[in-house]
Amino acid sequence: MKGLNLAALTLGIALAAGLDGLIPAATAPITAATGATPAPVSGAAAVRRQATSICVRATTIRIGDTADDIFKTLEPADSRKTDVGLDPAHPGSLLVTHHYKIEGQAFSLTFARDHDPGPYRLVRITTSSPQAR
Repeated sequence: MKGLNLAALTLGIALAAGLDGLIPAATAPITAATGATPAPVSGAAAVRRQATSICVRATTIRIGDTADDIFKTLEPADSRKTDVGLDPAHPGSLLVTHHYKIEGQAFSLTFARDHDPGPYRLVRITTSSPQAR
């Protein structure tokens, strides 16, 4: 590997900080019937959807791609925000979500890894439609 990718760098920062203050506390109520957190209701809110792939700068990014491959297309400066949290599916691992707005499209890429050591892989793509005005 020719250097640290952004996901590995974020992991190192999170581990060095002990995750204190990086994992937001759950503040939304959970409904008793479904156990799901209700989405905020707003006419101006962006509609968020899950996708299996997204095209950015003439390159298709797919679920399962490694962070190293994705960061050949995306620059660290492209990321507007990064969230780090514990991965409930793999205790001891992290979920790292990078939020982007590139070429008029807003999307988030969530990375995780199944095995340590191992590459971070894309596990979720969330897209947002343009906000209503």
